[in-house]
Amino acid sequence: MKSSENRNYNVWDYLWYALYAFAGLGLEIVLLSFVEPMFLGKASEYDIMQKVIHWILTIICWAVITVWLMKSSQKKLDYNIMNMNNNKVSIKGLTVSLILIIACILLNVYDWGTLKIFGEFSKKGIVEFFFQYLYYIFEVGLVFLIVVFGQKFIESLIKRESSIPFGGIILCCTWGAIHILSQGSVVTGLGVMAFALMYGMMYLVLNRNTKLSYLAMLLAFII
Repeated sequence: MKSSENRNYNVWDYLWYALYAFAGLGLEIVLLSFVEPMFLGKASEYDIMQKVIHWILTIICWAVITVWLMKSSQKKLDYNIMNMNNNKVSIKGLTVSLILIIACILLNVYDWGTLKIFGEFSKKGIVEFFFQYLYYIFEVGLVFLIVVFGQKFIESLIKRESSIPFGGIILCCTWGAIHILSQGSVVTGLGVMAFALMYGMMYLVLNRNTKLSYLAMLLAFII
């Protein structure tokens, strides 16, 4: 198979794919603002079943975007993210990633006053908790893609791999920064931006291993 360097593509396409993943996350706002009001009413008044319907619709949108991005990038850029599943990870990389995961968990504890997963479960019934966490699984999938494509974009520009978490920086400037507006809190936004930078670092210390990097980000997010 020919490498992407021999294909007719623009390195800026990688940035576009990162932004497409970010836009995919934004589809939830479209659902809440324009689609769901037609049959579910106001989001602030959702009961359990309405929340579940919202999460299912959002999950479907995010799943479609995720699959499309992965297949499209493989076809257009010859960049198969899943090929990195077999990248070997050093003991040092695993150790550093574990430290980063723990740092994220401690940030969650500071925010929730307990482990996030316990806090979520205590506020929700089993059904709500299940669908909320299923929703998180797909959210982190798009977050992961922003990191991957963002890192690949900068490295394609400088024509070499880098130990700087550029993917995390791009995630910080998109998913992280938007939380300042969506949550109406600078502190919350800065916290998410810190998460974003650590996610970018996880991806690099885990040698860009797809499964392990995604798993590390997911654990850091949900616990």
